[in-house]
Amino acid sequence: MMDNNHNVEKTAGLSKFYSKVYGYLGLGILVSAITSYIVMNIYPAEVLGFVYGSKLNFFLMWGVQIALVIYLGKNAFSNSGKSLIGYLAYTILTGITVSATLFMYEGTDITLAFVTASGMFIAMSIVGLVIKKDLSAMGHALYSLLIGGIIAIFLNIFLLKSSVVDLFISLAMVVIFSGLIAYDNQKIKHFYQELGEEAGSNLAIYCAMTLYLDIVNLFLYLVRIFGRD
Repeated sequence: MMDNNHNVEKTAGLSKFYSKVYGYLGLGILVSAITSYIVMNIYPAEVLGFVYGSKLNFFLMWGVQIALVIYLGKNAFSNSGKSLIGYLAYTILTGITVSATLFMYEGTDITLAFVTASGMFIAMSIVGLVIKKDLSAMGHALYSLLIGGIIAIFLNIFLLKSSVVDLFISLAMVVIFSGLIAYDNQKIKHFYQELGEEAGSNLAIYCAMTLYLDIVNLFLYLVRIFGRD
């Protein structure tokens, strides 16, 4: 009887932690969506002029985003109360960079990519939640492939400049981020199983950020695929 009660409490605790993670994920997506709307409808000229007016500005924004990701990762297991501020700052910057990218595509392509990304995210999240097989090996392999994909992107931008290679990379990235959605959802479960009630808000924010990165990148690569001439 004691074991049954413990299992019920553990399941309830895990559900509560997942709810917290997805709450932060929804908040991040909402903040990015509002930011993108403001940029695209109120300040398009100013933001585009800043982002694309200088390569330094563009790389500075990405540098700040990378720094925030590192910061949130380092604070995931601490009791610092600053993670939420860092996370919101990250989602605002992502909203700006995403909106600067979406200016290059038609509304129908963006809508199709959003619907497809949402469906794939839900499906792969369910896979990560219910599958019994440990996805750690797959996750590590996918992160290695992601690094290779990023290198290939830069090689294609500066050397190859091939639309066929760009399509192949985009398709590969869709597969990679789809797999990472399942892996990162399962990883949330593993974090909670290891820490239990000690899994705090900072860890939930970090987990939300990993899922946020997955769905945003999945969406952007689908936009690239659907928006091809």
